[in-house]
Amino acid sequence: MKLFASARFTDALAAAERNAATRTLRSAGANPTSWETAGNRTYALLELESEAALAAVRESVPDAEVCAPPHVVLQIVPDHPRHVAALAHALAGPGRFAGIVESATLRDSVVIEVDVATTPLHLIVALIDVEIGARNRRIETVLPLVDDVLVACAGALLGEPELRDAARLIETHLEPLLASGRS
Repeated sequence: MKLFASARFTDALAAAERNAATRTLRSAGANPTSWETAGNRTYALLELESEAALAAVRESVPDAEVCAPPHVVLQIVPDHPRHVAALAHALAGPGRFAGIVESATLRDSVVIEVDVATTPLHLIVALIDVEIGARNRRIETVLPLVDDVLVACAGALLGEPELRDAARLIETHLEPLLASGRS
């Protein structure tokens, strides 16, 4: 079973800083599988060599918040910039879901970091859709979703609560086919 964690760096890292962080993370037992910058922060999805590597990773990058299981990072882009303030208030203001641990309001979007063990992802999507409408937004994942989060969200959104197995998701089956060049 693969172990994953997310890392949030306090600043947007330049290429040289990201390369240095990659070397440090690898020496601590984590392989960064994805790097992205959203707002003024840099995020990484880390594949850990073992559960023991988590403590070493946290010690090796003290300027980063490392979370296992990984937090979900979303950038919500409303079709109309006038919706940004209302969306930011709903997601990060008083009364927000407890699972929203970080947020940043940008000129044309809102970036949130979600602890899906506290607040399931489908509830976040539902709140966004209530606030600005399902057709009036684009939700982008800043970091790839791990399989169990994707399965739980898909099951809830499709009304299939028994969908608990990542092998039932079509993307899981398509990835090997796409990698081999068959379609």
